[in-house]
Amino acid sequence: MDDIIKSIIDIDRGTTKRIEDAERQKMKIIEEAKAEEEKIIARAIKVKNSELEKLEKLEMDKTNERIAQLSAEKNCKIEAMTKSFEKNSEKWCEEIFRAVISV
Repeated sequence: MDDIIKSIIDIDRGTTKRIEDAERQKMKIIEEAKAEEEKIIARAIKVKNSELEKLEKLEMDKTNERIAQLSAEKNCKIEAMTKSFEKNSEKWCEEIFRAVISV
C-alpha cells in the first residue's frame, strides 16, 4: 500500500513538473511571439514612414513647381501691365484730365 501511495506521489510530482515545464515553455513561446510581432510592426511602420516621406517629397516638389509656374505667370502679367502703363500713361492722364474738365 505504501508503495502504491509513493508511486502515486511520484507520478503526481512528475506530472506537476511536466505541467510547470509546459507552462514555462508556453510563456517563452508567447514572449517570443510578442517580440516577433513587435519587430514586424516596427518594420511595417518604418516602411510606411518611408513611403510617406517619399509621397510628401513628391507632393512638395509638385507644389513648388506649381508655385514657380504661377510666379512666372504673375511676373509676365506685371511686366505686360508695366509696359502698357509706360506706353499709355500720358494718353490716360490726358483722357482723365479731359474727362475731369468736361464735367
